[in-house]
Order: sequence, then structure tokens, then C-alpha cells
Amino acid sequence: MALPATIALACNRTLPEFDDIYSIGAEHRVLCGYSVDDKNSVSIDALNAGFERARAQRETVHLYAHKPSGTVQSSTIESVVAGASDRGLAYVTYRELAMGAVPNKGALALSFDDHAVSEWHAMLPMFAQYHARVTFFVSAFQFGTPQDRAMLHELAAAGHDIEYHSTNHFNAEQYSAANGVEGYVANDIEPGLAAMRADGFDPVAFAYPFGARTEMTDAALLTKFTLLRAIHYTCPR
Repeated sequence: MALPATIALACNRTLPEFDDIYSIGAEHRVLCGYSVDDKNSVSIDALNAGFERARAQRETVHLYAHKPSGTVQSSTIESVVAGASDRGLAYVTYRELAMGAVPNKGALALSFDDHAVSEWHAMLPMFAQYHARVTFFVSAFQFGTPQDRAMLHELAAAGHDIEYHSTNHFNAEQYSAANGVEGYVANDIEPGLAAMRADGFDPVAFAYPFGARTEMTDAALLTKFTLLRAIHYTCPR
């Protein structure tokens, strides 16, 4: 399909230059994504170049966004999904990666962060059209409405992955510096995680709010999750 144009990727760089947003399965327990939200101005050419690298090298490319029709245009999300599908990429969720999946061809791990549940749910027909499966990293689960929880279960029933994104959306690096890593885990990880488990979800992956992480928070969280997702700018070097 013809894809709408967007403005150029910041600094005129293309996604294939960002080695840390590609992986072979979950070769590292801290994986890193690149945001396709509008503020990052990722062009269609940049996206397609990233998909071409993933296809050629049989890698998984990790991309993420937040709120459809909010932080990112719904048409941009469709452009991402269509571009990946047009190139024959597989779709892989973070649960599958955590369970040891290594796609035997290029793949896209597309995820969404925060709590835009109704907006995510509205994308179900588009995802179904392209046979796309994505991961939703949910924050503030315990503050959601019964309708939110029902929609998350519908997303899961449609083959999508429901994972964890914190209780209060704290910056892990800043909060743990002020309150200790144990305080961070107690106040921003445990409550929402318990609420999700009580509602029938079992997260195995965690996406850091703001991508903010340290080696100490990684070590603490990897006792609770199989995989962590950071971002290109905070990826372990």
C-alpha cells in the first residue's frame, strides 16, 4: 500500500544506524527500542530502511509508541505495520522473546507504553488486517476502570501481549537515587504488578518509564522479570 510521508528522522540519521534497537531474539536481557511518536519525526524512508535491515540480517527491530491519535498519529502506526508486513517481517511479542523465541527471519517487536487503553483497543481492526501482534506495557493498572481491564483482556484474547510499565510512572534512575532501589521496587513496581496478577495477567517483561535505568535497577528488576525494555538513548553500552 502507499504510505503517507512524514518529516525526516532527527539529525538525518536512519534506523539501521542504531545497532542497539536490533536483536537476535532476546540475546540481551535489556532490550532497547526506538520511539516512533510524532516528536521523534521518523520518516517513512527511515522506517523502511530499518525494516530492510531487519529482513536482510534476520534481526528483530524494536519500535514503540504511546497514545494513538495523541502522541502518535494512527496513520503512522498503520504505516509501521504496513511497512513491516509488506516486507514479510514476522511479528514477535516480548513474552515470546522472554520464552526464548528467535524468529527465523526479520521481525518487528512493536510495543505501546502507558495507559491509553481505549485508543489501543480501537486499533484492533487494523492490527487484525495486517495479522500484527504487539505488546502493551501498562502503567497505573490499579487505577484503571473495569472497562479498561475488560479491553485489556480483549487485547490479550486477540493475541496481543500485556506486560508491565510501573505503578506511578516514576523515573527509576531519579527515584532510586533519592529513595534507594528497594524503595523504587516497593513503591513503583510491586503495587501495580500485584494488581495485574490479581486480574489474571502475568507480566514477564517490563518497560522503563522514560527509558530511565541504571545497572542497579536492572539487577533488581531482573529478579522479577525475564526481560527489560529500555530505549536507544539509555541502552546499556
